[in-house]
Amino acid sequence: MSTEPAREPGSRESGTRPAWVTALKGGALLLLLAVAVWYLIRHELPTVEQVRVFVEGFGAWGPLVFAAVFVLVAATPVPVTIMAVSGGFLFGMAQGSMVGVVATTAGAWLGYWLARFLGRDALYRLAGNRVELVERKLVGKGFLTVLVLRPVVPNWTLSYGAGLVRIPQRDYLVATLLGGMPGQVSFAAVGAFTSRPSWPALAVVAASWAVVVVVGVLAWRRSRRDSQHAPEADGVGTAE
Repeated sequence: MSTEPAREPGSRESGTRPAWVTALKGGALLLLLAVAVWYLIRHELPTVEQVRVFVEGFGAWGPLVFAAVFVLVAATPVPVTIMAVSGGFLFGMAQGSMVGVVATTAGAWLGYWLARFLGRDALYRLAGNRVELVERKLVGKGFLTVLVLRPVVPNWTLSYGAGLVRIPQRDYLVATLLGGMPGQVSFAAVGAFTSRPSWPALAVVAASWAVVVVVGVLAWRRSRRDSQHAPEADGVGTAE
C-alpha cells in the first residue's frame, strides 16, 4: 500500500549529514516532548466545560480553533480524550465524530513527520543495527502493525514510533484512520450523551468498542498467521 519508492530496509540516509545537524534535530524533538511532559506534570487537563468556554470565546471561529488545537494535541503526549469528548459535547455525535477522526489522523500524521524528520538520524546513530532489524521485520507488515496497535497504544507513541522506523506513509495513515475511528466515535458519543442523554448515544459507544475488539482480533490473527507462514516461505527459497 506504500506510495514511497522501494528502498533497502535500514538504508542509512543520514550518513552524509554532519553530526551537529543530527544532534540539533534530535535535541529539538526531545525538547518538544519535554515541553509536553512538563505541561502534563504542572497543569491539570481542562474540563469539558472549560473547553466549551474557550471555544465559544472565538465566536464563529470557534470550531476551527477547536479543530486546530485538537490536531496539535494529537501530535503530542497530551491525551486527546478530553478533546474527543468535548467535540461530541459541543457539536453533537455526528459532527463531533467527524472532527475527532480528522483531527486525530492529522495530528498523528504531524507526529509521524516530526519524528521522521527530527529524530530518525539520531536514532540511527545511536542504534542503527537494532533499527535495521526492526525495519526488516516490519517490511510488508506496517499496515497490520499500526491497525492492531492503534486502539491500545497512545496516539503519539505510535505516531513517533512509526515515523522513526519509517513505516510507509500510506500504510500508516490508512491504518491510523481505520483503527482510530471507532474510538473517536465512541468518545464523541460519550460527549453527546453528557449534553443530551439518549439511548442511541450509548448504543454507539457499545458498537464502536465492539468494532475495536473485532478489528483488533482479526488483524492480530492475520498477523500471527503470516508470521507462521514466513519461515516456510524462507525455507522454500533456501532449498531452491
